[in-house]
Amino acid sequence: MKRLITVLLLLFSLLNLPVFAQSADERAVVSQVETMRKAMIAGDRSVLNNVLADRLSYGQFFGPVDNKTQFIDALVKVAFTRIDLKDQKIQVDGNTAIVRHKFIADATENGRTHSIAIGVLQVWKKINNRWLLYARQGYKL
Repeated sequence: MKRLITVLLLLFSLLNLPVFAQSADERAVVSQVETMRKAMIAGDRSVLNNVLADRLSYGQFFGPVDNKTQFIDALVKVAFTRIDLKDQKIQVDGNTAIVRHKFIADATENGRTHSIAIGVLQVWKKINNRWLLYARQGYKL
């Protein structure tokens, strides 16, 4: 009887745990987001080129819209010392994924150090079996 009660208590406690299962596609998108974050800190043009779709559309939070080349050129000019992605949420639907997070960073550009705190909406697209950033829009928090 004691053993049965123990087993039932264990089973009940397991059923009450929140489930954070991620699909293979969600894990792949998380990995790509992290690869991009690290490449931004490193200023690694090659890695950025490999994680961004050729038809990338990047809307900056202060207005301008850049293409892939312009986005990479702008990123490698900035020396990020820290990039934290907070409150990240991912929604995968077929070959499209939506990623939202807060982008908190410290950077040096043209000799000036500044902090960045913006919201970001990203659209990732599965192209030739690889998740690539297709669109990114920054916005004021």
